[in-house]
Amino acid sequence: MKRLATEALPRRGGRGLALVVAAASWLSFVPATLTGQQTEATLDAKDVRGGPGSAGSADAAGSAGAAGSADAADSADAADAADTAVAGVAGGVLDQGFVQAGPGREVVLPGDHGSHPETQIEWWYLTGPLSGPSGELFGFQATWFRRALVAEVPAGRSPLAAREVILFHGALTDVAAGTMTFFESASRAYPPWAGADSHKLAVHLFDQQLTDESGEGQAATLSIDLGHTQLQLDLDLTASATLRHGEEPGLSVKGHGPGQASWYYSLPTVAAQGQLLRDGQPALDVQGRAWLDHEFGSGPLSEDQVGWDWFATVLDDGTELMAYQLRRDDGSPASTSSLSLRREGGELQHIGQEGFAITATETWASPHSGAVYPSAWVLEVFDPPLALQVSATVADQELITESTGVTYWEGLCRFDGQLDGREVQGHGYVELVGYAGSVADRFGARTTSDEHHIKR
Repeated sequence: MKRLATEALPRRGGRGLALVVAAASWLSFVPATLTGQQTEATLDAKDVRGGPGSAGSADAAGSAGAAGSADAADSADAADAADTAVAGVAGGVLDQGFVQAGPGREVVLPGDHGSHPETQIEWWYLTGPLSGPSGELFGFQATWFRRALVAEVPAGRSPLAAREVILFHGALTDVAAGTMTFFESASRAYPPWAGADSHKLAVHLFDQQLTDESGEGQAATLSIDLGHTQLQLDLDLTASATLRHGEEPGLSVKGHGPGQASWYYSLPTVAAQGQLLRDGQPALDVQGRAWLDHEFGSGPLSEDQVGWDWFATVLDDGTELMAYQLRRDDGSPASTSSLSLRREGGELQHIGQEGFAITATETWASPHSGAVYPSAWVLEVFDPPLALQVSATVADQELITESTGVTYWEGLCRFDGQLDGREVQGHGYVELVGYAGSVADRFGARTTSDEHHIKR
């Protein structure tokens, strides 16, 4: 099994809540010399290759950093002005200048594909199965995180003062080979390096790009470089209807405290086709489907929430399912756990925690982190009657990240079972967070500021 061996590649100058907060906590210490980390490795070779831009853009970053040095006080001082920043956004309330998710705000596309700088935390997640011309099966993950450090940088500060950071996690699973390749990078949001457009779906971090050039929400391109593996996809956004998660469509409640929610929607059946490029091998045409998740808000986890299990799949009868089970510190599911289900041609159903159950049936112990993760599950929905056996296609799809300091499992899984007595099957993705250590202690309600715990 190919695994991650991480090494920071410094740049001078320059489903996701825990991951983003972790990185922002670290990066907030060094806004003038933000490190763009890029790592890619395999267990077999045990080597790390510099990814795209590891040489050339370091020079540009150094020049930019020298042009306007913003010391660590920039982020701290800017917090004093946070309360004056963002106002007047429907459906939200302000907390230190950031809008917290709340009732009354409709998710409207294509406008909401863009960035929401009035919120503190945001991510765009693409996952899904891809097949080759001879039946090869791959899974891919491409995730861009945006995390604001302050609501507004005070007047007079350097133009390079860090207001927000952008992070990227990308992975490719080769099921036949039993391997996974992982790559990550991080940078301050600064146009030559990284940023997210507030008017359309366009987010980039160095060579990792997701872009809808027209801004009309009909098509996009994805281009990711995992070091010695590149994936380029054309995405048909019109192939998918929209799932607006939550009892109030688009508002996903994670806890009972103020702001413990996010605005959250998915495009579950984005048609994808393109090429997979791997060093030393011919280009491989691939096609399949991508599940696009977009979530934004500003609230923390509840104090007793230690992690979560997230499932997303499209079954062969057209049924679309997303479930997240928030885990409490006593092992029980939080009451705000939720499931979204839409059968082909039907209405979206929001199902609360009492309407479904997720039971782990097997485990896998990571030889890298020592964490023990579930590796197979029974996922049941009581109405309509749905029972799925879920299993990992490759056991070792653990991500040990340097950019965030968070270790989690995210991988391609198979779903098999029955819906209303009929056989169904499909592939999808599962994310497991909090098994290598509770995220609540570091990133939940117990957190009082960004400048804590992360010691590099």
